[in-house]
Amino acid sequence: MKSLRTTIPALYTKWQNTYWSMLTGRPPAALAKELTPKAAQVAADQEWEDEGGSIKPAKKPATEPEPKTPL
Repeated sequence: MKSLRTTIPALYTKWQNTYWSMLTGRPPAALAKELTPKAAQVAADQEWEDEGGSIKPAKKPATEPEPKTPL
């Protein structure tokens, strides 16, 4: 005999998708796929740039060395 092991969050998600599809008349949305670490970093960089950030570090202004003080 095969036992059925389903977690409560999985049941709740399935119920919620079914209920939402009944309200909206659309089929339930497909589950989002997990991003690889590289794809996740690319997505995070794109979001950061969209918000006005810069991925590349700012250039340091050229400064002259400070004069040495005599002892």
